[in-house]
Order: sequence, then C-alpha cells, then structure tokens
Amino acid sequence: MIYFLTKVIMFPFSVIYGLIIIIRNILFDYSIIKSKKFNAKIISVGNLIMGGSGKTPHVEFIVKLLLDNNLSISIISRGYKRDTKGLISLSEKDNFMTVGDEPMQYFKKFKGKLDVIVSEDRQTAIRISEKKNIECVVMDDAFQQRSIDADCNLLISSIKRPFYDDRLFPVGRLREFRCNANRADVLIFSGCNIDITEKQKRNFESKAKKYLKKNTPILFSCISYDKPKKIFGEKIKKNIVAISSIAYPDDFFKYVDDNFKLIETYNFPDHYIYRDEDITKILKNHRDNITILTTEKDAVKLCEYRHLLEGISVYYIPINITFINKVSILEYLPK
Repeated sequence: MIYFLTKVIMFPFSVIYGLIIIIRNILFDYSIIKSKKFNAKIISVGNLIMGGSGKTPHVEFIVKLLLDNNLSISIISRGYKRDTKGLISLSEKDNFMTVGDEPMQYFKKFKGKLDVIVSEDRQTAIRISEKKNIECVVMDDAFQQRSIDADCNLLISSIKRPFYDDRLFPVGRLREFRCNANRADVLIFSGCNIDITEKQKRNFESKAKKYLKKNTPILFSCISYDKPKKIFGEKIKKNIVAISSIAYPDDFFKYVDDNFKLIETYNFPDHYIYRDEDITKILKNHRDNITILTTEKDAVKLCEYRHLLEGISVYYIPINITFINKVSILEYLPK
C-alpha cells in the first residue's frame, strides 16, 4: 500500500520530468539545437536506466578491441561523484575522489595506452583529444549526450532490469522514455547467464524490438571472473570478507561464496564513497586471519585506505565480458 501511494505521489513529478525530456529531444530531433560532429570516431556507451547496467566492463571490452586494432583512443567521462569540477586529464596524482571511481579504474587498467579525461563539457574534452590526433573517442555514460553526434550509440540494458519493464523517473528509474531507445545503433542485454536459451533470448528481443529502429542488432553478454589480484597485503587467507559497492552485487557475492570460505558480506550502494568508520567497523567485526575480496571498481577506492587496512590482505576479482554465441561487436563499431 505504501509503495502504491508513493508511486501515486511521484506521478505528477514524472509528468513534469517527462515533458522536459520530450521538449529537449524535439529540439535535437528537428535540429533546433544542433549536435556537433567531430573528425574523431565517437562511440557512445550508455543506458536508459539510472544506476548500473554494466557500462564499465563493456567500455573496457570495446577499448581492448580498439587497442588491438592499433587505434589511438581516449575515454571521456563526466566523473560521477568526484570532488572536483572542470576538465582533468588523468595522471598519477589523481584518485577516485578527484576524478570518480570508474575513470580511475580505466586509468589504472590502461595506464600509458590511452588518455582518460573527465569533464562536464564533453565537447571540449573531444576537441582536446582531436588536437592530440586521437582517432577514436569512447564516451562513458553518454546515451543522453545529444549535443554530440556519435558515430555509434551502444545502449546497455541489464537483463535483470530491462529498460522496457521500467517507468520514467521518479516513478521508476528511466532517464527518458522507452521509445528513446530508437537512437541506439546496437542494444546489448548485459548480465546474462552463460546458458541462456534461444527461447529466452527471443523473448527479450521481441519485447525490446518495438522500441528500436528496424534491424537494430540485439546482443547478449555475460561476465566471467578471473583469479583474484592483489591490491596489497600477503597471500589470500582462509576466511573471506567480501565488500561491494556496485549496482547488482549478487553474482559477485555468489562467485565468492562458491569459490572461497565466505564468512561475511558488506553491500554498499552503487558508487558509494567509503568513510573511515566503514573500514574500521568491518575490521572491528573481522580483524584476524581474513582476506578482503572486492570488485574491480571498489579496488580503486579501497587502495586509498591502506593506512586503515595495515596487516590485512586485500584483493579484487577482475571480470571479463563474453558475448553469447561468440558474436563479434567489432563489426558494429565505426570503421
């Protein structure tokens, strides 16, 4: 009953928000506000739903493909939840507080191989990339960045919460209407089970197609886990404490539970900024003979708390993206 009343109360705000979205999209659709075209190839990776959909590992997957093809690349992000403003080209002096957790993850993973830039003004960031003769720009979380004419719009939708089953904010979590999925050049359902059946795939495809352009490719991806990598500390000990601040942590916790002696989990909200008291509370509950396992996104945050985690082994578990039926996304990217 309370849930229903909350939705009723939020509905007028959803109508107002929806009108703003409609007006904004009309202005771009009819070129009243023009989208900027750039010489560099622009790949936009984004979603319709507020919150996690698996954008980060897909950005990394695409970047690896482009690097394998010897392209010069920059990744551009707004730097969600950072403590700074303006444009920053990431360097060793930065951390997750100055640039955000995801850009910091990109910087550490691809150090020396590409540029990572955070900026509220993505056009300026792209212009800086072009001055460096960057051939391809990957924009993170940019499906709503209509001021930029992307060469390829990749729309990511978590299979656990498909965009077509949600409602416009604040009644639901949609950033814009489901019909706006028609701007996607490729739709990727993320977080699938590796053994998803053809019947299940057809079910997702049939529900999504009504919102897409005709013949828009629909792909399905899943994640796999690698061996833990050390952030700091000694070898992995018997008892494991798992810490996560990602949108959908259940698969991560299940993997840890299936492969290690998991004694406790700590689940924080997506993009959570850890406080000293969070760390000290965990250590107070589990001080002796433990190893902390965390996600790759959390690794760039927990490494800043070495002073509190002295004597504790802290590892993260890398993830990889695999496309079902060995589909190659490279064929859908701009040449």
